[in-house]
Amino acid sequence: MNTIQKILFWSIIILLGFVNPLISVGLVMVYYLPKIISDFTQPCEEVRKESGIKSYSNDVLEDMK
Repeated sequence: MNTIQKILFWSIIILLGFVNPLISVGLVMVYYLPKIISDFTQPCEEVRKESGIKSYSNDVLEDMK
């Protein structure tokens, strides 16, 4: 979003907040939800790729038995 779109979006959010706060909260959640989900899942994927561990080693499996 460019600057004009952001100003327009947040102005509409503020105006809708006076009419019905639930609509404004819902729109803000929809606006931020994709970023929250991607940030939540990104570290897990990075850790899995960096560690290279796909399963337990044999001695760990023996200790678990």
